[in-house]
Amino acid sequence: MSIDLEARLISKVIRSKDVMPVLEYGLQPDWFYDDDSRIVWKFILDHVGKYQEVPSPQIVKENFPTYKLFEVDDNVEYMLDNLVDRRKRQKIIEVVQDAAEEISQGNHVQAIEVVSRGIASLTDEGVSKTSDINLSKDATTRYDDYLELKNRPNGLLGIPTGFNTIDLATAGLQPGQLITIIAPPKTGKSILSLQVAVNLHEDGYVPMYQSFEMFNSEQKNRHDAMRAGISHGRLIRGALKVDEEVRYKKALERMENMHNFYLTDSPSASTVSGLYAKIEKLQPDIVFVDGVYLMVDEISGERNTPQALTNITRSLKKLAQQIQKPVIITTQVLNWKIRGGKVTASAIGYSSSFEQDSDVILSLERQDAEDDTSRILRIASSRNCGPAEVDLLWDWENGKFQEYATP
Repeated sequence: MSIDLEARLISKVIRSKDVMPVLEYGLQPDWFYDDDSRIVWKFILDHVGKYQEVPSPQIVKENFPTYKLFEVDDNVEYMLDNLVDRRKRQKIIEVVQDAAEEISQGNHVQAIEVVSRGIASLTDEGVSKTSDINLSKDATTRYDDYLELKNRPNGLLGIPTGFNTIDLATAGLQPGQLITIIAPPKTGKSILSLQVAVNLHEDGYVPMYQSFEMFNSEQKNRHDAMRAGISHGRLIRGALKVDEEVRYKKALERMENMHNFYLTDSPSASTVSGLYAKIEKLQPDIVFVDGVYLMVDEISGERNTPQALTNITRSLKKLAQQIQKPVIITTQVLNWKIRGGKVTASAIGYSSSFEQDSDVILSLERQDAEDDTSRILRIASSRNCGPAEVDLLWDWENGKFQEYATP
């Protein structure tokens, strides 16, 4: 029974006087179903915090005379894994029962929300074992890793964005990173993120692009114009020039023989767990979320509130780490928070969590308010590199959004 497992685990901790493996799992009192075990575990945590040691069996007996301690030979990790698995199994049953109750009352939307919140809470339960590293062990192998990096064709640690100045500064987009693109409204953050997706697709990677800013049909036309180097305006009006029609057809024929590039639909991925389901199905190399502030927070049920955004960015960071792939998101800055005409991380609207959770923040701004043919792309914040910036050509007429050619 789960109650016996809980008591055995506590007994093992007390008799071995070793609580560290359990603390590294993040075991909390509310994970226990048995009231007595929950209270005893809380007592143990308080005792360790106050005296820096596990209470002895005698101390536990003095405070909880009726609580039975067992002689336990089982491995702590084994018991922890089983405890977490049983708790998750029970939580899933509860979520399904709650959702079924909503369905029986005709509340189908509420049922979906119940399931989404349940999935979100389960991802925080049963944190995996520590990923501590002993730097002294096999230290020389790290030089081999360096040589492998040195000999890579592009010299990057991660995936190239196609903007060389940014790639050299960041060493590319790396597994587990959360990268945020920020810009004032109507500046072009969606275009920039889509151009990055096109660039890395050309390099052989599989992108998954989820937009909350516009429909897939709109993104498809933008993508095609970029890929073929043609006018987006003439494409959507069916008025391409003859040479553009030739380039457009060739670009589409070429894509027929290329690897996958996914545009996903927002209704099924408006939450982080829905996004995760899409990722599991499509297995992309990199994930884009355009307009993250329009996502729904599964914990609060809200969108675009400070708490909702905090929960969402935290969950997306965890998602990136879990799938070990870069996740690129876009969000807006507030014009009134821009100082000196420069877009910085502090200008992001409504929540500081973007700056806290992002490994890299890229800012996009106009060079001249009256000129729509150029942009400035900056590294506004990064955990691993200093600031850098580059001037971009912003050419709607020819579908080109790229660094200016260097002499």
